[in-house]
Amino acid sequence: MTTASRVLSRIRPASAVRGAGLALACLSPRLSGRARVVAASYVVSWPMSKPGIQLAIVVPGEDEDAWKRAVYPLASSGASWTAVVLGLVELARRSRIPTPMAAALLGSAIALGDTRMIEFGEQMKAKRQAAGAARDAEEPSTV
Repeated sequence: MTTASRVLSRIRPASAVRGAGLALACLSPRLSGRARVVAASYVVSWPMSKPGIQLAIVVPGEDEDAWKRAVYPLASSGASWTAVVLGLVELARRSRIPTPMAAALLGSAIALGDTRMIEFGEQMKAKRQAAGAARDAEEPSTV
């Protein structure tokens, strides 16, 4: 198995969708088209798994309405993601690298980075749970 096939097999589908959206946005001639492609890829990938790279996210409290707990995180992180990523797309389009090649490189980098951040988040969550379980096992029961 080659290095490339090992890396590609580890990329998560949601990260691939976000990366592909970014690559397609690089190829779009207008800013409005680029914004729609990036936002759509983010929204489509959200149900698959939450993104590893989250720039700004609003999380309402537990006592808020269910629709707010569902919509606010998606809307806030999607808006911040779209704004920042459109800046990256613009940099890629203005670089000396041919636009199709820059699009493929940027989309691949985002897909890989997003996957790695999701894995890092899962590892940190597992460590917190293990530490909590160990702490609970050490504390004497008061019942």
